[in-house]
Amino acid sequence: MASGMAGQRYDLVVFGATGYTGQFVVEEVARVAQQEKSQGKVPLSWAIAGRSKSKLQDVLTTAKEETGLNLEDVGVIQANVADQKSLNEMAAKSNVVINCVGPYQLYGEPVVQACLEHGANHVDITGEPQFMEGMQLKYNKAAEQAGVHIISACGYDSIPADMGIRYMMRNFKGQLNYVEMFVHASGGGTKAAIHTGTMESAALVVANQAKIASIRRELFPKPLPKPKYKVSKKRVIHKNDQLGYWGVSFPSDEPVVYRTQRYRHDVLGQRPIQFQQFIRMPSVFHSIMLLMGMAYFGLLSMFSWTRNLLFKYPDILTAGVFKRAGAKREQLKKMTFTVTQVGHGWSEALLEGTDEYSNPPDSSIIIKVKGPDPGYAATSLMMVSSAMTILREKDACTGKGGVMTPGVAFANTGIIERMCERGMSFTVEQPQQPL
Repeated sequence: MASGMAGQRYDLVVFGATGYTGQFVVEEVARVAQQEKSQGKVPLSWAIAGRSKSKLQDVLTTAKEETGLNLEDVGVIQANVADQKSLNEMAAKSNVVINCVGPYQLYGEPVVQACLEHGANHVDITGEPQFMEGMQLKYNKAAEQAGVHIISACGYDSIPADMGIRYMMRNFKGQLNYVEMFVHASGGGTKAAIHTGTMESAALVVANQAKIASIRRELFPKPLPKPKYKVSKKRVIHKNDQLGYWGVSFPSDEPVVYRTQRYRHDVLGQRPIQFQQFIRMPSVFHSIMLLMGMAYFGLLSMFSWTRNLLFKYPDILTAGVFKRAGAKREQLKKMTFTVTQVGHGWSEALLEGTDEYSNPPDSSIIIKVKGPDPGYAATSLMMVSSAMTILREKDACTGKGGVMTPGVAFANTGIIERMCERGMSFTVEQPQQPL
């Protein structure tokens, strides 16, 4: 087993490989490396990193059993978020760091700092606005100067949303005004427990709303101009008649999509697209039950003492929805996700010299993004595809570097095709047609 590459960088380093998500990411990197090898490409050099060498070797043993691949050449690096020197040494050996250590607002910044200092690109899967927007506020200029891409939200939060809109734009003639998104998980594994790492990140997002608002005001001091055809905020429980779907408002991807649209407006001078997100539900009754569960979780997350109890007794306080052991693989293998986006816009581009349409949107389009279990298999697929896109298409990524969203960084790359090769699909469900 390789222990390092003196004077040479690994293409990819999976940091936090011993975590629940990290194990899935390691297996996906192994499969991608084998796929590239079978296609006659330059062999992928990669390593795994974490606190314990023995646990890292256990991860490789499990990955070998799950994939059936020989992983003897995979490097092993000891690194700890509490030891900046070890993070610096890891970053110095990395072209792209795949960071699986969360909650990111607690543990993410030292890794970003190490990557900036040592010229390593960085991807992670957080959906935590405080971390993502805080990193953009603090380090965007430094990342540009270092020529490295720091890209968060490279998992289920928020690749389907952000790249789904990009895919919709590719297939829409004219100008989009508004996208409404419904997310849905199905299969025998839908009752599978969610790992507590996800729970902790979500609870901290709820607890830090005031801090997020403060960062956002500093990051975006000027509001976007109000569009003439502004879409009103939908009710918490909402039915989309065009799709026939009931949905519960769940804006987890909205901060990422907003940052992408800010870039399109502020930097590219393009019209921003409005966006709202819902969890697809089979009925009003199911929607009310979900809302009650969300309110209960929000209440537990809001106060430090109840949050500490939640972190200490997750199985009991969430009735088994969140478990430290996470879900069993057999359950996850039965699970799939579908993201449905319906877009409304204008079939013709704006006339030159005008900055607003004189008539309401006149056409619509529906696209779908599908994949395996969203939490782990699909998230690993998306995260590794993001890292591989930086590795193989660095010149096509937006700018020389910066702290960006996937929708900004990967706008002109082949990441969608890369993800489809690995088991996801992006399809036009209903071609553009008049409203």
